[in-house]
Amino acid sequence: MEIVCVTCGKELKTDNEGKEWRYCYFCKKPTCFDDLHYIGVWREGLYEKYVEVVPICKKCKPKKLK
Repeated sequence: MEIVCVTCGKELKTDNEGKEWRYCYFCKKPTCFDDLHYIGVWREGLYEKYVEVVPICKKCKPKKLK
């Protein structure tokens, strides 16, 4: 099965997930590490709130908040 990066169109191997590419957290599409960004998301645990850092593609990157 051939997988292609959502942003740049680079071919990705299925065996190299986590080494060369990851899935976007929001759109669930494969993104190579060259086009990958990370964003902090607030989570609520059993006892406290914490920030989880999740991978996102350039298309799902939020605009700057004022």
